[in-house]
Amino acid sequence: MIDRILVRVNSRVVTQTAFDERVLQAVRELGKPLSEEQTAEVKRTVMEELVNQTLLEDRARELDLAATDVEVEVHVRKLREQNHVKTDEEFALALAGNGLTVDGLREQLRHSLTIQRVVGREVYSKIDLGDDVLRLVYEREKETWRVPEQVRISEILIPRGEGGAGEARAREVLQKLEVGATFEELVPLHSSDGTRDRAGALGFVSKGELNPGIEKVVFSLPVGAVSSPIGTSFGWHIVKVLDRRPAADRSFPEVRAEILRKEQDARFPKRLGEYLGRLKQDATIEVSAEAAAYYTAPEKTAPPPAEMKAPAPPDRPAAWPK
Repeated sequence: MIDRILVRVNSRVVTQTAFDERVLQAVRELGKPLSEEQTAEVKRTVMEELVNQTLLEDRARELDLAATDVEVEVHVRKLREQNHVKTDEEFALALAGNGLTVDGLREQLRHSLTIQRVVGREVYSKIDLGDDVLRLVYEREKETWRVPEQVRISEILIPRGEGGAGEARAREVLQKLEVGATFEELVPLHSSDGTRDRAGALGFVSKGELNPGIEKVVFSLPVGAVSSPIGTSFGWHIVKVLDRRPAADRSFPEVRAEILRKEQDARFPKRLGEYLGRLKQDATIEVSAEAAAYYTAPEKTAPPPAEMKAPAPPDRPAAWPK
């Protein structure tokens, strides 16, 4: 069977089969019936993606960056582990539910890994911002890097029980604390399984991470203090404040790498678009009549005219003739 060629990109092609399969996958992922215009828009998006993918794979070949069989198999194995798939039959069935075969998945992974390589090297890694730029971002968004006030707490959690039994038990535990028992010795005796297993420790928590009723109490207590029983849907909580950290700004050196990654991510789509634009200008792209409704090759821009320079004066001889 001869597959119809829809677009030629340098020495590579986008075929009717590849286009139809990608359109079918895109429609399936949307999960709803599409109008004629919506279907046409999906086809335009898919064709643009396929041309871009082909350009990047062509560039990867030039740079010798194609993904290897070993890398593909490593990612296949990771997918199986993440989805807790034990047998080849289970894996094939799971993929079939998404309209894929094992070989089809391998091919998709090969394309994806290859494109990640070339884009990482040619685009992402070149978004290199100096400290002056990053410091401006840091000062502008200083609140983003602020660490809120935190408390380190431990708790005894008593299930609610029937007819107020849980609250009564919680009151008994509080009385034992008031007459000299230590919090640490009462945790394994009275706390529920979840907190008992970690000796009641909840670590450092910030505002917004706790139940509002508990948060209001613990952030008002001094270090070393123990709360009265606090009722929630989980039961009755007796909480001890072990330590406190005031709100503080993280320094620029601490967050520089995070700011750089954030700025690279923000600038990446524009830089990728510019990079693809340059590849298209350098590429030979031929679009068939069947594909013309979904893709138009970009017009070639004329190179800027060469700057006109005055001719250099002739070298002056050592001595003019008389």
